[in-house]
Amino acid sequence: MPIIKKSVPLPAVIDLDNIGPVTFVASARAQRLNISVKADGGIRVALPKRATLVEAQSFVLSKQLWIQKQLVRLQKVKQKAAQSAEEIKKLDIDKASAKISARLQELAREHNFSFNRLTIRNQKTRWGSCSAKNNLSLNIKLALLPAELMDLVLVHELIHTKIKNHGTRFWQKLEEICPRARELDRHVNSHSGLLHLPL
Repeated sequence: MPIIKKSVPLPAVIDLDNIGPVTFVASARAQRLNISVKADGGIRVALPKRATLVEAQSFVLSKQLWIQKQLVRLQKVKQKAAQSAEEIKKLDIDKASAKISARLQELAREHNFSFNRLTIRNQKTRWGSCSAKNNLSLNIKLALLPAELMDLVLVHELIHTKIKNHGTRFWQKLEEICPRARELDRHVNSHSGLLHLPL
């Protein structure tokens, strides 16, 4: 039977049986207990106001199988990233930037989108973003993705010039343009290890 600690001030790191160190933090924004597995393999649990540490630890223990699956997925992502390390060393920044910019403009014309400023740089946490003023920021490493995955990210950000969330309308529009959007999105996520590799 796992030992559950009852009174520890938050934030706290508690070593749970068969799981390892778990970071527990109080969150004013959390509506319910929320568990996440970070890119480095760290496990974090956000506790809403009324949740107790005992409840949070029991919740984590009940999610042991899910946690193991996430850790296996992360290991595969890291392996794929390691295989891409040589490609990154050979990446021509100017050619990659021109490739991304040209394809973005082509997709914008084809699907009737417009945007303001475009920035292409080496981001470490995301493939792209769209500001409230419709300025797009794209990751230079998009040039390393297969064409259909790069297109998905570009269309994703273009749609954000009109729909600023990931609700039903957003996904309907994305699937209208990219019929396999959800499947392709999972494939993009499988390449996320690239984001952490230095150029």
